[in-house]
Amino acid sequence: MATVLKVEKMHCQSCAKRVTNAIMGVAPHSKIDIDIESRRVTIDGVGNLVEVTKALEDAGYPAQNA
Repeated sequence: MATVLKVEKMHCQSCAKRVTNAIMGVAPHSKIDIDIESRRVTIDGVGNLVEVTKALEDAGYPAQNA
C-alpha cells in the first residue's frame, strides 16, 4: 500500500531531489513518485513512516499525510 505525503516546502526539481534523497536514506527500497505541482510524494514500500517524516523534517521539508 502506498503512502501519500504533502510536502509544502517542495517547490522545484532541486527540492524534489533532496526529498528523494532524504527518503532513500531511511527507506532505500521504496518506490517514490513526486508531483511537484501538487507538492505530493507517493511512497510505495515505506517501512517506517516515522523515520521517513523525521528524515524529511531533518532535510528541511516537513511532511504530513495527504
